Amino acid sequence: MEAYIPLIVSALGGTILGPVLSKLLGGSAMMGVFGGILGGVGAHYGADAASTGQLLGSSPVMVHLQDLLEGGIGGGIVGMLGGALLRKP
Repeated sequence: MEAYIPLIVSALGGTILGPVLSKLLGGSAMMGVFGGILGGVGAHYGADAASTGQLLGSSPVMVHLQDLLEGGIGGGIVGMLGGALLRKP
């Protein structure tokens, strides 16, 4: 179960920021939620593949904060792209 906590925190960060950016670009909030979850988990795996390590520190709070920020950035980007694709002309 402990291996899934960083993924859940990353998905939570994407779920928070994805719909916000999607709505700012005129997309639907639902696309932002789904895009945020997928983008948040994808950003977490991408950061692990890039071997970024613990940039904010090694304490548990900072590790979770970094996971939340990774998810927020990835979810925001995918939510923004989803909002741009679904924008009505």
